[in-house]
Amino acid sequence: MKKTFCLAILLCSAHIFSQQDYSIMSIPKELTEYSNSVLIDELVEIDVTDVGKMKEKAHRAIAVFNKLGDEDTNLYEYYNENSRVKDVEVRIYNALGKEIEHFKKKDFMDVSRTGNNMYMDSRALYLKYTPTTYPYIVVYDSETETGDSAFIGPWYPLSGYSESTQKSVLKIKYDPLNKPKYKPKNLDGFDITISETPEEITFSASNLTTIRYEEHSPSPSDIFPNVTIALDNFRLKGTSGSGKDWQQFGTWMDKSLLSDVRDLPEGTLARIKSLVANETTNEGKARKIYQYLQDKVRYVSIQIGIGGWKPMLASDVDKLSYGDCKALTNYTKAMLEAVGVPSYYTILYGDTSERNIVSDFSSLQGNHMILAIPDGEEITWLECTSQDAPYGFIGDFTDDRDVLIITPEGGKIAHTKVYKTEENSQENSSKVKVDKDGNVTASFQGISKGLQYDDKYLLPKEKKEDLDEIYKNRWSYINGFSITDVKLNNDREEVVFTENLSLSIPNYANAVGKDYLFCANIFNQNQYIPPRIEKRKQNLFIGTGFVDVDTVEVEIPENFSIDGLPGTTILETKFGKYEMDFSKTSDNKLIYSRKILINKGEYPPSEYENYRDFLRSIARLDKTKILLKQNAQ
Repeated sequence: MKKTFCLAILLCSAHIFSQQDYSIMSIPKELTEYSNSVLIDELVEIDVTDVGKMKEKAHRAIAVFNKLGDEDTNLYEYYNENSRVKDVEVRIYNALGKEIEHFKKKDFMDVSRTGNNMYMDSRALYLKYTPTTYPYIVVYDSETETGDSAFIGPWYPLSGYSESTQKSVLKIKYDPLNKPKYKPKNLDGFDITISETPEEITFSASNLTTIRYEEHSPSPSDIFPNVTIALDNFRLKGTSGSGKDWQQFGTWMDKSLLSDVRDLPEGTLARIKSLVANETTNEGKARKIYQYLQDKVRYVSIQIGIGGWKPMLASDVDKLSYGDCKALTNYTKAMLEAVGVPSYYTILYGDTSERNIVSDFSSLQGNHMILAIPDGEEITWLECTSQDAPYGFIGDFTDDRDVLIITPEGGKIAHTKVYKTEENSQENSSKVKVDKDGNVTASFQGISKGLQYDDKYLLPKEKKEDLDEIYKNRWSYINGFSITDVKLNNDREEVVFTENLSLSIPNYANAVGKDYLFCANIFNQNQYIPPRIEKRKQNLFIGTGFVDVDTVEVEIPENFSIDGLPGTTILETKFGKYEMDFSKTSDNKLIYSRKILINKGEYPPSEYENYRDFLRSIARLDKTKILLKQNAQ
């Protein structure tokens, strides 16, 4: 699946401001602790009194303490044929506040924003500054103007981890007949105020100390203070838009952006109608169309058109056999429509870290598009950018999140498929033979479903040497092994992935005199223990639930015996359950079984240490060894 963002969202910041003295010594000490940078002073002024000409001025002064803080300076401005950078400049000061560098607009590089996109009609003015010493201070001033008022960037007075803010102010001047709406989030506990006059809204923040990154935390958008802002009436590349609620927004989008792009050549129409001629159900037709799509097209990222939101013509996709997420979703919808199968454009945030469309705030949101096929109250979701995903399988890039579907009645919020813990399964079964020298030969079978299927179904496309490396990374705790045979089977109909491997592991059993210590859990040892975090502040977030079941049948060498076996072990916590058992089936055979279940969930910070203890216990138990004792001759 191409996990690439494909909707261009223009987020600008900027402004020209009066000069003042800066020095590192003037920053309160509490703001410098654990910080890579400090936003000393920021003022952003946005004027949307004319929705056809949004103006923005920005001034910010940032103290940078180390190399990691260099990324926080954001010395760039985006522009396109509908916007311009009127002015931009940067001044660099040393720690004492003495100016050491001064860059003007002519010193900025003018570059295309194509990047990973095949084409993008947007450019950037970019300054690459390499500091010679730390700390230093950057003062950035810019002024921009755009004909698009659909995107008013969200206000994040704290921009990221290990950054703090001394002062940040956002002012928005507006037409009283088109007052911006806004939605604050995570403001409690911070010195943040919001004030209004009949023509201006001001957001102010002072002395925000750094938020440190903590493993297993919720999404940053659920942690950092922020305000989402939008106009009910706006302009987008010369097109008037409106969206006081999702119903109105969806109607505008359908009529203005999506209604005139679903043309298909007569030859293609005849071909797909013939393809589904014997299908009597919508699902049967949709499966055939989806397979046709996957066989015909490939994904590329193209960012052109109305702010990256309007798809290219379906006829162009048909001719070129490629497109981005919008184009391929539109192409699929056009083909389904031609054979009488209803479907809905679906806008969402695509990422392995779940992020919802803000359900009670209608605006241009999202970075990705998929297709929804309704069946009564149920919806089948299609990832149209993938040539390999099974029909109806979306994986962790788009699962379990609020999305916007564009229906004939307007926009509606829906929720994508939730893969339950029991669905995300991996069942491993192995037969292992230990010889008299401690070498092991093994046959391994792994059967994966749900989100564990998502992790593996592209393995057959890997080169042999890359596949070898993947397995060596998976079982990195084994000190050397060779794979003698690999058979991989991707059952797209049942959405099940099966791995069959034959392996040789020299010197796997640890010699203890004439005896051996042997770890039966060869193929699924958990070695991950989350780091210790003192005075944790964020909730513990476990993003995916899963269940693993392992069975290993072990045959020991002749003239050896099993010297006792550990008893059954069960660990049960609110985070999940772990079970381990050994059983002897004959004098030279035993069966090791293991089951681990981890629940998806969010817990208070105080539970983090308990979660660490649970995983630490699992890591210890997974290394359990038994003694293979050589019999007296």
